Amino acid sequence: MDTSKLNILDEELINSSLAGISHKKSLELWDLDLDVLLNTTNNLKIICKNNQKPKMDLCSIINAKSGKCTQNCSFCAQSIHNTCEIDEYGLKTPEEILKNAKGMEKYCNRYSIVTSGKKVSDEEFETILGTLISIQKETSLKTCASLGILSKDQIKAFAENNIRLHNNLETSKNYFDKICTTHSYEDKYKVSQKAKKYGVSVCSGGIFGLGESKKDRHSMLYDLKELGVDSIALNLLHPIKGTKNYELLDNKVYTPIGVIEALKSIAIAKIIYPQSNIRLCGGREHVLKDLQNLALYSLDGLMVGNYLTTDGRNPDKDLKMLKEMGF
Repeated sequence: MDTSKLNILDEELINSSLAGISHKKSLELWDLDLDVLLNTTNNLKIICKNNQKPKMDLCSIINAKSGKCTQNCSFCAQSIHNTCEIDEYGLKTPEEILKNAKGMEKYCNRYSIVTSGKKVSDEEFETILGTLISIQKETSLKTCASLGILSKDQIKAFAENNIRLHNNLETSKNYFDKICTTHSYEDKYKVSQKAKKYGVSVCSGGIFGLGESKKDRHSMLYDLKELGVDSIALNLLHPIKGTKNYELLDNKVYTPIGVIEALKSIAIAKIIYPQSNIRLCGGREHVLKDLQNLALYSLDGLMVGNYLTTDGRNPDKDLKMLKEMGF
């Protein structure tokens, strides 16, 4: 290991992280100042990438099937159990999705199709699979899809066509039934587990700010590490009026995640799992606002463009930010 760029203050922390920091020890990271954590994660990235020029893996998604979801996830505007006003529509056509992918090609290197609902029908899966293959053929984009609970044969189709699976755990096993009861943590865990078994690249993560404890966040991150996922997708809750989480925050049942807490959470994720790509997705504009650049010290990836039911910021602003930060 080249330690020439390590700061003496965080050399021990970096070495312990690369060796595999324990769950108990990771909880002590909250006692450290933010600048120490950010310095540590930045140096971790330098080491893990062999001192290469820093790069940021950019992805984008399309909400290809919106609303009318039977699942009762407390944070989701697309659930029929919540009362949000959103656009609802069936599966977009392959032409619509391909056009959107081509429009985002100049901003990112991976494109994901996301659908609402616990799972897609066999017919919908075949349409989506064909669309993803078309995107691979007609653009330079790598592909990904988030389609809920998948069968073994569907996962094998991902493996055969080099498609990454996205499947968030959302939160810890112990806290999961506080945010959803219509499917289980095990349902989601087993999908990613099966995907890894068949050689599928997996992106999985969760949402910070659901009312979970810091211990819950660490528990989820260690489960992701156990699964050996390739990319960890972190979201910061952007509470949408009409969702249960919005109501809980409005009634001060718990407090929203703040900037420092969010930045520390992202940094700790990198320290727990330094070999994986840590990717920041939804909610960054809402929570971090003008301090999004500070998260980049801990990140390997960023989602650009719009999200499922909320708008992101102009991708040109993200590219400008990344260039200014030396990526």
